[in-house]
Amino acid sequence: MSATNEPTRIDRYGARCIVIDEQDAVLFIGRSATPERPARWFLPGGGIDAGETPADAAVRELFEETGLRIGDGDLVGPVARRAFSRPKDGALFTQDNYLFFTRVQRYTPHVSGGDAYEQDLEFRWVRVDELSDDGGFDTPGDPLLGLLKRLIDGDIPAEALRLEPAGDPRDGTSV
Repeated sequence: MSATNEPTRIDRYGARCIVIDEQDAVLFIGRSATPERPARWFLPGGGIDAGETPADAAVRELFEETGLRIGDGDLVGPVARRAFSRPKDGALFTQDNYLFFTRVQRYTPHVSGGDAYEQDLEFRWVRVDELSDDGGFDTPGDPLLGLLKRLIDGDIPAEALRLEPAGDPRDGTSV
């Protein structure tokens, strides 16, 4: 990644989970398209709270957003890091995410956290070959797609990869 692509300021650090089931499908959370908004699907995760490690935050966020309770030994990584930026309150907001990985038996996700915005989340298990540029997923044409394929093939990076930043500071989309 070139220096011109580096965010100038990190507002928050986050942890996200790549959850892959026995059918090689990836768990996404988000919302289906409506007449008022496009579809938006992303990896479960969120901000790292004060005093938390990135791994602790990943485990907590995964439970809050999907109901999946895993132990530290079930979490691999971080396998990558990635910043995203979007406009927020008239300024550019940048979050630098640690991406972790876990394999699970498919289950029915449900929101377990108390944040109001999480109560409307939807869930989708999606095979990598089903990801499309018009489906609202964060991955098409994106280095994350290569990482997903690599993880499905059992090729776990020895060190965290640094993926190109995501999001469009002009329109508010982000990973």
